[in-house]
Amino acid sequence: MRKPLTIILAISFFAMAVLTVGVLLLYKPGKGGILPNLGQAPEFSLTDATNQIFSSKDLEGKIWVADFFFSTCAGPCPTMGANMQKIHNRFPDEKLRLVNFTVYPSHDTPEVMARYGAKFKADLSRWHFLTGEAEELLRISVKGFKIGDPEELFNHSRKFVLVDGTGAIRGYYDGTLDDEVEELMRAIQTLM
Repeated sequence: MRKPLTIILAISFFAMAVLTVGVLLLYKPGKGGILPNLGQAPEFSLTDATNQIFSSKDLEGKIWVADFFFSTCAGPCPTMGANMQKIHNRFPDEKLRLVNFTVYPSHDTPEVMARYGAKFKADLSRWHFLTGEAEELLRISVKGFKIGDPEELFNHSRKFVLVDGTGAIRGYYDGTLDDEVEELMRAIQTLM
């Protein structure tokens, strides 16, 4: 009587192992596989480079990539801007938006951000540069996207954040690394 039970248990264990390996092989974020749901993007209402109010409601139903920058940055921001430009050029579709939040709101006025966007040939109807009160931008970064320095807005993250049309955060990617930016573009294609 024990042999059939042992065989059934062995077959069950083997089937579970095969199923687990299959799921792990299919789970490849950004590579055509399943993208995780990492929480909800924060709600916001800020001023854009055209001096208009732009809010999270304007992104409903859109796939979008968020990042944090400042126009006078000599560190990672120029590389991040160039990589956002690659994404901007690769996906001219109306479904994708790029959203840059400044971490230097006392300097990055709408006019300054418009000039900064022009350096990257940004179509401001699809690529949004946003400013507002420092406390609000810190809330969006730290409490909303869970990135950046909770004590100092200026110490911003190098991460690009992928958000789907329902506002779900679907991935974080280093905006200075070519391979991660390519992975992000594959993930965007998956969502589209």
